[in-house]
Amino acid sequence: MKLVELLKDIKVKNNIDNILDLNIEHISARAQDEMKDGLFFCYSGSHDVLSMAKLAVSHGAVAVVCDKIYDINAPQILVENVRESMAYIAQTFFKTKDVKVIGITGTNGKTTTSFIVADILKSIGKKVGIIGTNGIYFADTFLPAKLTTPDVIDLHEIFSIMKNGGVDYIVMEVSAHAIALKKVLGINFVCKILTNVTQDHLDYFKTLEEYKRVKKSFFDSSNDLMIVNADDEIGQQILLTYDTAIAYGINSPSDAFCIDINKECNSYIMNICDNVFKVNSTLYGLFNVYNCLAAATCCYFLGINIDDIQKALCNLREVKGRFNVIKHNDKTIIIDYAHTPDGLENVLKTSRKLTDGKLICLFGCGGNRDKSKRKIMGAVAEKYSDYCFITSDNPRYENPEDIISDIQSGFNKSNYYKTVDRKTAIKLAISSLKSGDTLIICGKGGENYIDIKGEKLPYSDFDTVSEILGI
Repeated sequence: MKLVELLKDIKVKNNIDNILDLNIEHISARAQDEMKDGLFFCYSGSHDVLSMAKLAVSHGAVAVVCDKIYDINAPQILVENVRESMAYIAQTFFKTKDVKVIGITGTNGKTTTSFIVADILKSIGKKVGIIGTNGIYFADTFLPAKLTTPDVIDLHEIFSIMKNGGVDYIVMEVSAHAIALKKVLGINFVCKILTNVTQDHLDYFKTLEEYKRVKKSFFDSSNDLMIVNADDEIGQQILLTYDTAIAYGINSPSDAFCIDINKECNSYIMNICDNVFKVNSTLYGLFNVYNCLAAATCCYFLGINIDDIQKALCNLREVKGRFNVIKHNDKTIIIDYAHTPDGLENVLKTSRKLTDGKLICLFGCGGNRDKSKRKIMGAVAEKYSDYCFITSDNPRYENPEDIISDIQSGFNKSNYYKTVDRKTAIKLAISSLKSGDTLIICGKGGENYIDIKGEKLPYSDFDTVSEILGI
């Protein structure tokens, strides 16, 4: 593709008339990539920017997009914001402007909501791609996820592959990092969904206020179809800002809501714009009532028949790592991804409703991430469970004992046991169960690794439980 075509939507700050006829075969922001006849995006970061630019040129880059001029032997295209330019250029390069994308953002519930939306769409014969924490899915293809929202060039390449494979809709999780780093600029969102906004990622955003601001900024367009949680503070702000935003909720006046919710929260009456129907779901918990409501409302406003929505909701599949219930000899084991204070509280409250005996909680916190939530999660675990096992959860480059100590500071009582080894913790927790008890294993969900000092070692909560139970 000619450079002039790639730059048609980009404001360039220097004169580059002499290179507009360059033929660009590759685009990349990774200097180590081989990129014969490539365009390299050089943005400020933790690396030596000049060295990265020189390395990219040595690997075949014929031009560099940058926000300042560097001493390199290659033409440079000066722009105000490299990440912003990269988003639009990637879209042009991969010809993905017309793909139909449903974007879901929020602290908790993104993955489950994305799978519910996909299941509803698939139930009426639509071909759907999914991009999120659990991986990338389309047709019979699965690719593991490195990030909740892939980097922008990878993202548009995935869009292109899905488009060429006949996908009708792409359902993607939109992380706060993706919004802040301008990964989703220019994408054709046919619907944007907000699940909720609670504390997370303060290691990056520093304050909860900034994290909330970034999440809210995803909805800075009155022209988009917006489905937002009216029971959430940020959702309420969006609803007050845009008259066109559609509200869903349980406790606040909403366009879509649920009533007559049973104790397990898997049976209820749903009302979407006065279309009333009964849902008997395979998914437990009030959080899943919200997830189903958000997904159903989205699909309704995309034109899907209410009867088809109802049928799909009553035949949902479990999402791996999201409140998966395992029954064994009158005991219950639940595996869930909850890794925030709000997420942990929600799954513990739901687990309590499903438990006749004691509720045992096993969890840890990730290393090199928001440290402030560790003590809070310790307090939440103590409040809502009878006993806790505190252990490792992707310690990364931190000492796992220090992480456990941070969690432990949230406990006022001594109703916990701590051990760094997660397998040992699960084995001890399962052996402690008596008839009627429930063990909920939180934090890793469907992950198939544990991240220790930069190495992702094979590990799965599901495999560990299966091995211990012999199932």
